[in-house]
Amino acid sequence: MSIEALPFVNWIFWAALSSGTALVVGVTELLGGTTRGYRLFMAWLLVALAAILVLSELALPAGVVAGRTGPLRTPLVVIFALVVLGYLAAALLRRPRSGLAIVSGAVGLAALVSLALAGGTRSAPLFAGQLVLAALALGAVNAAMLLGHWYLVTPRLSPAPLRRMMWILLGTLAIQLVAFGAALVTVGNEPIDGTIAWLTWLRLAVGLLLPMIVTVLALLASRAASLQASTGLLYIGLALVMAGSIAGVSITYLTGVPV
Repeated sequence: MSIEALPFVNWIFWAALSSGTALVVGVTELLGGTTRGYRLFMAWLLVALAAILVLSELALPAGVVAGRTGPLRTPLVVIFALVVLGYLAAALLRRPRSGLAIVSGAVGLAALVSLALAGGTRSAPLFAGQLVLAALALGAVNAAMLLGHWYLVTPRLSPAPLRRMMWILLGTLAIQLVAFGAALVTVGNEPIDGTIAWLTWLRLAVGLLLPMIVTVLALLASRAASLQASTGLLYIGLALVMAGSIAGVSITYLTGVPV
């Protein structure tokens, strides 16, 4: 992987985490079941993530293949940050706001797709799909892990929102697994035949299979009266999904095969 691609790997991580979290939080708020404290906390967190994303956008190098869609991507990042600020303001003023979170998440996903379409890989559509799936996985596990803490102080809170997030996570990981195999079959098997094969297998095991197992265990643990076990498992799941997402993007830029 060229050193020039490293800032894009960093940008993708923050874009995926922030847009995925915004989308999952918006959908969850629309369906109901969470507390005002959780919603306010997530609004402030999204503002922080948006600020990091803007700084990451400003640090991207110009004149490289992956940056060709900069004129489209940069405005999308700015719009994402502005809508997130609107979401925070609406949350503080107790105004309807779930739509704002969903819109900001969609704008963030559009920015990710624009980066995928810029080039630098051998299949822009598959890379775009992988980035969208990575965003949903990161958003679901991040929002779920943080929501788990509210059950410690609000034991009567319905576990339904947490379970919905975990089902989103599990479904997204399963689709990512299918996309992983499709990329190797249709684009090329360099990731498992070359010198970085160990990293690819690590991406598969640690970034996809193990998080699926952890999520299933967290779902089973959510049947208990206390959700401490589910929250602890989601901590592990977050670390695994983060590592897998970074590894997947790195392998993609190293080999051109979007895994």
